[in-house]
Amino acid sequence: MAEMNTPERSSKGPRRASKSSTRVDLTAMVDLGFLLITFFILASAFQKPKTMEVNKPVPPEDPEQLICSLLSKSKTFTLVAGKNDKIYCYTGADYETDLKVDSLSFSRQNLRKRIIQRQQEVKAQWGHQDELFVSLKFFPKSKYRNMVDLLDEMKICGVKRYAIVDEWNEMDEIIAAHSGNL
Repeated sequence: MAEMNTPERSSKGPRRASKSSTRVDLTAMVDLGFLLITFFILASAFQKPKTMEVNKPVPPEDPEQLICSLLSKSKTFTLVAGKNDKIYCYTGADYETDLKVDSLSFSRQNLRKRIIQRQQEVKAQWGHQDELFVSLKFFPKSKYRNMVDLLDEMKICGVKRYAIVDEWNEMDEIIAAHSGNL
C-alpha cells in the first residue's frame, strides 16, 4: 500500500535530518471508484420511455356493414395527410353526395381549431363530443412526422375514437389525383 523511501546514509559531512518522501499506491482507490460507479448504474432506475397505446380491433367478417351500423356518417371526420405538410379533411363517409373538402396547412393551431370545431358540431347534433370518430389516412408521400403529429393532436384535443385507416375510397382517390399525392 503505502511505503516510505529513505535515502542511504553517506558518511561524509555532518549528520542532517533526512527528508523522507512518501508514495501512496492508488490502486485500491481506483477499484473502489469503479465499484461505486457500477453500484450506482445498477441500482438507479432508468426512466422508461413513454408510448401511446394504439388498440387495434379484430377485423370483422363484413367490415362494411359493421362500420355503417356503428358509425353514423354525421359523426365521422376524415383527415388525409399529404405531401408538403398538407392535410385534406372532409366530414362524413358518403362521398357520393355534395361533399366539401378542406385543405389545411399543417400548422397545429389551424388543425386544432378544425378538430375542435368538428367536436362542437357533433356535440350540438348528438349531445356529446365523444361521439366523434376521426379517420386518419396517409398518402404514400406523406411524412412519418405528420402521422405522429396527427396522433398527438387527437390526444391534445381529447378525441376518444380515432383510427389509422389503410383503405381508400373514391373521395381519397379524387383528392390524390388533384393534389398530386400519388
